[in-house]
Amino acid sequence: MELPAPRAVTWSVVGRLALAVSGVSTAVVIGGGTALWLLESDAPRTSLRSWGDALWWALSTMTTVGYGDHVPVTTAGRLVAALVMVVGVAVIGAVAAVVALTVARQVAREEERHIEAEAEVLERRLEIRLARVEEQLDQLVTMLAGRRPDEPGHLPLS
Repeated sequence: MELPAPRAVTWSVVGRLALAVSGVSTAVVIGGGTALWLLESDAPRTSLRSWGDALWWALSTMTTVGYGDHVPVTTAGRLVAALVMVVGVAVIGAVAAVVALTVARQVAREEERHIEAEAEVLERRLEIRLARVEEQLDQLVTMLAGRRPDEPGHLPLS
């Protein structure tokens, strides 16, 4: 079984993470906005006039913008707000992590290519030097083999 190319794996992971983050974000905006609307639509000091206001509040709260045009006034509403805020920070962290992962993988790939190119250059240099050493060794063996055993400097070849 052949492994997929690294680039395809990266974009696959990014795509799945983007889909998951989008799904969680949508669920939190709709769920948090609806929960706040149900909890606070009849509260005496509420600034929410419609379900749309509650969705707007959830979106601005989750993205950490928090305009302040709509705020929860009940304890239960504030608990919903806390949950929406925590999930919003987590979503922003997830997006930052996906961006960091993508950039880090690209940097690592470039560094790997650079190291491989350096290794190839060193390997070629070593092969050239080894070929020279082998040639010199062959010349030395030929030179030594041509001497007679009674000549000075003769080395027995075994």
